[in-house]
Amino acid sequence: MYHDLELVLQHDLIIDWKEHYKEVFGKHTLLLQNRLHELPVFQPENLARLIENTPSEHYDFVRPGVIGTKKSQWLQGSIDGAAGEDVLRAVEEGRFWLSVRALQAWDEGFAQVTSRIFDELEVKVPGFSSFKHKTGMLISSPGAQVYYHADVPGQSLWQMKGHKDVYIYENCEPFLSDEQLEGIFLGQTEEEIRFEPWYDEFATKVTLSPGQMAHWPLNNPHRVENHNEVNISVTTEHFTAEIRDFYAIVYANGLLRAAGISGNRHSRGAMKYAKMALAAAHKVIYKRMVRAKEGAKSPRTFRLDMSAPDFMGEMRAIG
Repeated sequence: MYHDLELVLQHDLIIDWKEHYKEVFGKHTLLLQNRLHELPVFQPENLARLIENTPSEHYDFVRPGVIGTKKSQWLQGSIDGAAGEDVLRAVEEGRFWLSVRALQAWDEGFAQVTSRIFDELEVKVPGFSSFKHKTGMLISSPGAQVYYHADVPGQSLWQMKGHKDVYIYENCEPFLSDEQLEGIFLGQTEEEIRFEPWYDEFATKVTLSPGQMAHWPLNNPHRVENHNEVNISVTTEHFTAEIRDFYAIVYANGLLRAAGISGNRHSRGAMKYAKMALAAAHKVIYKRMVRAKEGAKSPRTFRLDMSAPDFMGEMRAIG
């Protein structure tokens, strides 16, 4: 499989790049043709093996509620020990999505692909220098939705299989307030934020097909609707020095807001560095306080059971 991967990586992954795109990358929504879907890992038998080899701490297997249900009410399940083909069948025939996280950290092939993607972007966009790269995969059922939300790092969405509509909104009020963004950065709220149907009048709608990638400006809220078919997508995320600094400023603004002090998300000079120091100090303390609770916030309440009508079986006792 890795020999085939090397053949794919001999050529650029983005195949329709235009010289002027460097002027708008990260500032406007771009829809780009690419070759990521040609990777051998997306062949069904290879994808099944990848699922089987996914470390338990690097996936979420989720049974979402009906449309409108809060994410906190969705059910987390286990696919530990399950055949990859069974997981794919359950997603196709049931109502699930499988999120595989940090592929670059534990899969050799995706480590190469992730490095190649950002090396290529840094050549195509002079001055673009990124770090903290992460790659994930989402395998989701026909008709599945990702609710209106905003992400912290820079994001791109690469479509491997199926079709989906992505609605992208501006990262300013009324679509995203300073207080909402601060809550996301502080982890005080879920990434999902208030949505009104009329927002769609002002959205950029992109329909992704296999071999297409969408990249949009930092923190732009967005939501996703699968067409009536299984969807497989890859997400890449990154930080730059500018994104890191902006994160720290907004994080600090959230702390100041809690103390009754308003802040500007575009702080400069001494105020910028003071806020960065405040954010860094708070994160050190916060990590110490919550370290013992990590991994316990989303318990798995069912296991994949192909003999059950809804593919959901009871968790087996350990020991």
